[in-house]
Amino acid sequence: MTEILAPAGGKEHLLTAVNHGADAVYMGLKRFSARAGAENFSTEELEYCLNYAHCFGVKVYAAMNTLVKDDELNDFFKDVTSLYRMGVDAFIIQDVFLGARLKEALGDIRLHLSTQGGACNKYGARTAKEYGFARVVASRESALEDLKEMAKIVEVETFVQGALCTSFSGQCYFSAFAGGNSANRGRCKQPCRKLYSLNGRTMCYALSLKDLSTDPAAFVGLAEAGVSAFKIEGRMRRPEYVGAAVDYVRAALEGGDTAVCRSALMRTYNRGGYTAGVAREKDVLFTSHPGHIGEKVGTVKSVNGNRICVYSSLKTEKGDGFKILRNGAETGGAVIREPHNGDGTFVAEGRGGIRAGDDVHITTDTRLNESLLALRAQKKLHVSVIALNGQPLTASADCGKVVTVSGEVLTKALSSPIGESDIKDCFTKTDRYPFDVNVSVRTDGVFAAKSVLNGLRRRLYAECFSSFTLKRNIVEGAAERFFESAAAVKRERHKKKTACISAAPVKGADIAVYSPADYGDSSGYDAFLSGSDGEKFLAMPVYCTAAEIEAIKKYAVRFDGLYCDNIGGIRIAREWGKRLFMGTGFNLFNSLSARDAEQECAYFAYSKELSAEEADRIGGGFYAESGFVKTMDLVYCPYGGDCSACKAPDVGALTDEGGRTFPLRRIKVSACRFEVYNYAVLKAVSRSDRLVNRVPYGSDGLKTYNFDTLKKGFPVTEGRSRKGVV
Repeated sequence: MTEILAPAGGKEHLLTAVNHGADAVYMGLKRFSARAGAENFSTEELEYCLNYAHCFGVKVYAAMNTLVKDDELNDFFKDVTSLYRMGVDAFIIQDVFLGARLKEALGDIRLHLSTQGGACNKYGARTAKEYGFARVVASRESALEDLKEMAKIVEVETFVQGALCTSFSGQCYFSAFAGGNSANRGRCKQPCRKLYSLNGRTMCYALSLKDLSTDPAAFVGLAEAGVSAFKIEGRMRRPEYVGAAVDYVRAALEGGDTAVCRSALMRTYNRGGYTAGVAREKDVLFTSHPGHIGEKVGTVKSVNGNRICVYSSLKTEKGDGFKILRNGAETGGAVIREPHNGDGTFVAEGRGGIRAGDDVHITTDTRLNESLLALRAQKKLHVSVIALNGQPLTASADCGKVVTVSGEVLTKALSSPIGESDIKDCFTKTDRYPFDVNVSVRTDGVFAAKSVLNGLRRRLYAECFSSFTLKRNIVEGAAERFFESAAAVKRERHKKKTACISAAPVKGADIAVYSPADYGDSSGYDAFLSGSDGEKFLAMPVYCTAAEIEAIKKYAVRFDGLYCDNIGGIRIAREWGKRLFMGTGFNLFNSLSARDAEQECAYFAYSKELSAEEADRIGGGFYAESGFVKTMDLVYCPYGGDCSACKAPDVGALTDEGGRTFPLRRIKVSACRFEVYNYAVLKAVSRSDRLVNRVPYGSDGLKTYNFDTLKKGFPVTEGRSRKGVV
């Protein structure tokens, strides 16, 4: 049976997921988690939740999937080893190089490659397995055929429910460059959910995607493809959403009432209906509203001041909340102050410009939410208590293995002996533990104080509860193995070099990287190769199906090497016998990862999010210094996907409410994809090479663009190797 994997943003979320029958949950600590804005866990509260999950056979995975800087490596290793000792079942890691070091240091640690790692085809799966990962969380864009091939190599986990990121995972720098909050560091502020004008059109939520919700019939195909786990996104959502999502996936897998479960799911969180996903359909955008719109339950009959009457048979409760929509856009809201029985209409207190005929969507269903949170799982325990004269008071429980605790030796009661019913009453109290106990008692008229019985009961249930989790020891020398320097790579020393990524021929650079506008246009390759200086590398698309990679191969053989932003590039370059330039998309963020990456490549670049000073401390790689900075890769069409009537320009423009314009470049692989670039041109200034487009963020970068020039030679990103020697 394929695993149902649920999000746990906090303690109540985790308990709800377990109570609704999830097979596994994933959670994060208060640092190193890609959802820093979630409630998250301290190690102390996680211990109870870990035992709770294991009590019901539910696995717990820790998301340690942010990028880690040099000065954070000690804390990162400390947190991982703390959870490893505690008994966490697996760790979700973005950085394959740090993952490999954890595997070397801790031996039996189980690693899952985060979707931030960008595995989307068999090449990414092979790389992940080689670096010690037991599972990959496939990119949301992955095609079914690629999932099948990946599943032959390593366990595959795929998203089936929840939010869709606008950008290909791990390659989004929009929040970092446009607002100073790094998505790769768990601080995404979702600028993709803001208003934009696309090529001068009316402002709308031009980049906001619907939520993913896999159709029940599609689960069969995913299971047959070999997918090991169905993942629900939502660590930032409420516990009732988690319960509803688990119920829906379970119903889809087991033939339950998916219509009822889908209704509950829509009421707990629903962004614009639902989509089957980027890999399965073109209709993925919901441009009129970026947030929760609930489920339609009626229309406005009349408005009288702040009171609205709604045509609906819905039975309402005090506290129920509604959004009022007109043509998909929110016009107001309403709330129930007093309960109503639902006789075809109900009355609510409204606000905003509501009119008769507007759609009414319930977004807070009080009765539903209470029912979703009320469910409690219980573990059956048979408890045996022996209270005999001259023997220690003893209690045993069978919880998969027998746990026994003993107390003081008992004596015959002079008066008021403890009775069998007293002992049973005591041991049927399970405190905070999720046990359903059946108690048997043997006693012969002894005396035992209630405090003694209570103490023994608490000890028994505490030991039973913790017995479900296997604690681990850290092998001697683990820290030394994690932090040891990578073996030096013997390579010729060279002076500082420059590299330039461009769609047009490059003159004067040591390394010319070709980023085609059309990967199937042979004339473009001819022009670049004949017109460029230096070593020539081909930039591989960030997202690629295995079939697309094979189609590109006939052009790639003419280049000296490959420039790749995806871990699959390691295997592609190796199998094709090409030199590898690890691009900024590898997100090399610390000295350990950089040193290990060196062993696989001819050149590497630091993450775009490192400062020049941080890059200098690492040394040996390339640092983006000037040109246009790519902030997102879109694997869907922002113009709506109607290819037959497409009039999309090769370079378009997204303009935000502040007047900043972000270039939108179209590239063609087997289908069109799009790249979003920062609104300001990157420039290296002063001795420290600080980046002027990072601060201040409100500076006017518009005037630096010449869109006619961009269409001919876009993009242009120039980098320089730091400290001279790789």
